[in-house]
Amino acid sequence: MSTATVPRRGARPAAADVWVVVLSVALLWPQHRSGYGLGHDMVFTPHQPFTLDSLGLGSASPRAVPLDALVAIASKLVNGAVLGRVALAVPLLLAGWGSSRLLGARSLPGQLAVAGFAVWNPFVVERLALGQWALLWAYGALPWLIRAADRIRRGDGSAAAIAALVCWLAACSITPTGGLLGAAVAVVLAWSRSLRRTALVIAAAVLLQLPWLLPALTSTAAATSDPRAVAAFAARSERPGGAVLSLLGLGGIWSSDVTPASRGGLLGYLTAVVVVAALVLGIPVLAGRWGGGLSVRLMALAGAGFVLAAAATVPGPAAIVRWTVSEVPGAGLLRDGQKWLLPFAVLAVLAAGAAVDRIPRVVPAAPMVLAALSLPLVLLPDAMATLRAPLTPVRYPAEWSRAARLMGSGSSAGSGGDVLVLPFASYRSFDWAPGRSVLDPAPRWLAASTVVDDRLAVSGVLLAGEDRRAAAVATLLDGAATAGSPAPGSGTARSGRQPASRLAGLGVGWVLVEADTPGPRLPDLSALRPVLTGGAVELYRVPGQVRVQPGSGARRWTVILADLLAAAALLAAVGVKAGLRPGACYTRR
Repeated sequence: MSTATVPRRGARPAAADVWVVVLSVALLWPQHRSGYGLGHDMVFTPHQPFTLDSLGLGSASPRAVPLDALVAIASKLVNGAVLGRVALAVPLLLAGWGSSRLLGARSLPGQLAVAGFAVWNPFVVERLALGQWALLWAYGALPWLIRAADRIRRGDGSAAAIAALVCWLAACSITPTGGLLGAAVAVVLAWSRSLRRTALVIAAAVLLQLPWLLPALTSTAAATSDPRAVAAFAARSERPGGAVLSLLGLGGIWSSDVTPASRGGLLGYLTAVVVVAALVLGIPVLAGRWGGGLSVRLMALAGAGFVLAAAATVPGPAAIVRWTVSEVPGAGLLRDGQKWLLPFAVLAVLAAGAAVDRIPRVVPAAPMVLAALSLPLVLLPDAMATLRAPLTPVRYPAEWSRAARLMGSGSSAGSGGDVLVLPFASYRSFDWAPGRSVLDPAPRWLAASTVVDDRLAVSGVLLAGEDRRAAAVATLLDGAATAGSPAPGSGTARSGRQPASRLAGLGVGWVLVEADTPGPRLPDLSALRPVLTGGAVELYRVPGQVRVQPGSGARRWTVILADLLAAAALLAAVGVKAGLRPGACYTRR
């Protein structure tokens, strides 16, 4: 067996570290303005409430679990404006610093190349533009997780090694997709002949997935998804040549709205060529530096991720994915294919640094330093322009805070019941948040469970949701919808029939109307009691006895127990790490 190891932490690559900071600041520059992050799937509010929905115990599929719970807890300590900026910056810094240390480049150009490409590449920019910062936490944690898993595979079964793996795997697991990717990397890379070490890694991987896995398994929401979503969210060809070529260039995200314009031309092709060349030249360097065990396993993971990302774009495999999504519970995670490119992106970054690291032997160092600094910027020159609109913070109209206070005050407005949010659509387009569509912010503002439409409209196709109560509300609203006059201040028509008497039977005690956003016609709300009207947000009370939605106490306590076990494992790992002397975790064996 090869004695090569992942390089230990030695002299810090100071220049590369500074370069990571510079590039991260450049990408996140719009965040220097005051306000809160709100763009596409990213929603930050002043203080996100902690509700049963945060734990995945609502009627909707637990897609943002345990992420919502973590944000809600953190926002009790830090204002959401600060929290949002930290949440975006940390994964970029982790990715750059972690990739630099994992590669252990021996030359300054190699250090700068791996650090810069880790932060500034199409995969990172497109996911940032889509607001999927939580997935980028998995991307940022992966280099560190690879180091920890490889230590364990090589025979280090100490508490320090296990604690490091648990900490980085927990960072991956704040979202289900990141958790699955992190668990796969941890188990595959740490697998060894030692049953004890392997069992510990598998146990840790399973335990840290329980906070989202148990709510998903016990949810009242439909377990399967609309198969049409496979084509809607499949990797997209950004230019002639097909989606596979776009994936080779670390792009191909399904939404054209967040794709940098440069991906559609010559630079898109050039990026794919650079990635392929980096893999060809760099992988032998990685194999020689790490040994065959780690490099082969990491290539296998990257290859599997690439195949999964491309599957929905090829007729035969696409049919298999559609069948899986429609028939296998939980397989809806497969529908956004391009996100599975994440391990391939990490390998491409490392290979790029390794390829540059071998070139300075025959090329003067100064030109190589300049090339390493400029290559990511040349390949993706419009990264900052792409992120300007979705990352520019917004200021919520004052009515949002007033509505949240009224609902949580227990005042004469009343209390109890869930909140129906209108217009009944999942995404919004507000005048005060220009240049972007945004996920409905109401669930991150209100201290009661919200009923929102979980159907998604993609390219004119309305994809079925999984929330059965939301489907019942949609049926009620559709049945009440008739031609009507525009709603005051909203530009959205109100229908003529009154579904209010049936809302209480569905457990709805409040109706929140978000004005100035397109959406379906609003029902007649004249039978409801106005609590807040005339502004950006209107709040109404549903009269009558609100029917409490039945919930399983056993399910609730099972999920809470799983959350506590996962939290205890993470806190124990952090405690072990905090009790170690500096540098003890990185001693060369």
